[in-house]
Amino acid sequence: LVGKLDIMWLSNFGEKGRLQSSQLQRLIQPQGELVVTIVNMPHIITSNTQFQIVLRLRNTTDRKYNLHLTLNQLQESGLVWVGDIRKTLGELLPSSHLDINLDILPVKSGVWDIGGIAIENVLTNKKLVTRPLDKF
Repeated sequence: LVGKLDIMWLSNFGEKGRLQSSQLQRLIQPQGELVVTIVNMPHIITSNTQFQIVLRLRNTTDRKYNLHLTLNQLQESGLVWVGDIRKTLGELLPSSHLDINLDILPVKSGVWDIGGIAIENVLTNKKLVTRPLDKF
């Protein structure tokens, strides 16, 4: 619940005006326990030229995580992950975030999703496979 909008004015002829709204509500988007976003990515990307993105993993819970990252190559994608495709990210404390640098090589021209990212909480063996993060 956000509140109510109440606008009052005085016209050029001295008449009072008033506008009231009903209670305003804001829908809160449900977030997962671990929110994955791209925080940095080049504006211009050319085919066959490696580039780097920065992913931010945000722990929205009150529990700590011990994370392991796996980058899966997508069959239909024109993108190839460069470097280690399995990484131990370590501990992610409650209400904190971790930034990860990932290198990508576009091998085909076109518009592609950045996807194929799987994150596992080693403490609970719970796997989170992210949906495609962005198109470029």
